Amino acid sequence: MIENVIYAFMVVFSLALAVIAVKAFRQSNSVKVMIVAIAFILFFAKGILFSVQLFTSVLNQTNLWIFSGLLDIGILSTIFLATLKR
Repeated sequence: MIENVIYAFMVVFSLALAVIAVKAFRQSNSVKVMIVAIAFILFFAKGILFSVQLFTSVLNQTNLWIFSGLLDIGILSTIFLATLKR
C-alpha cells in the first residue's frame, strides 16, 4: 500500500520538476538546462513504468529491471553531461 503512495508521489514530483525545467530551458536556451530537463523526463518515464507495472503486471520481473536499469543509465548519463557542459 505504501509503495502506491510513493510511486504516485514520484510520478507527480518528477513531472512537476520536468515541467519547471522545460520552462526554464525555454527562457534561458541553455544546453545544461535542456539536459537536466531530459533527466527529469526520464525519471518521470521510470515512475510511469513502475506505476503501470504495479497495477497491470505488463512486464515480467526481468524485463522490468532491464527497462528500469536502462532508464537509470539514461538519467545518470544526462546528469553527468549536464555537470560537464560549460
